[in-house]
Amino acid sequence: MPLYVARRKTRKGLYLPMEQSSQSPSLLFPLTKSLERSELDELIRAQLDKLGVTKESEVQAIVDKAEEDYEYRVKVDEARKEIRRLMALRAEGKKLMSVGHKKWREVYYPKK
Repeated sequence: MPLYVARRKTRKGLYLPMEQSSQSPSLLFPLTKSLERSELDELIRAQLDKLGVTKESEVQAIVDKAEEDYEYRVKVDEARKEIRRLMALRAEGKKLMSVGHKKWREVYYPKK
């Protein structure tokens, strides 16, 4: 199974949180434009092999968990930015209207 890495423009590396001890430290793989999936897969497997993780299922579980954690962190960060933007608009006294699921628009009500 090939390793899939979601490459967002701002993503600089793949972080694999291990036990975070001297025997099993966390791993960080920098992502460059020239690094291909197969090369990244080999790097990850070599480092995990050094730590004693050789089973395919364990390797995939670690990588899958790292990808899920990354996507979760990105979504939380995007939600924080949107909340701050909306609260700044509210602090300025502007009105907001829901225009869809988790979508807001600034509205102007005419004075009577």
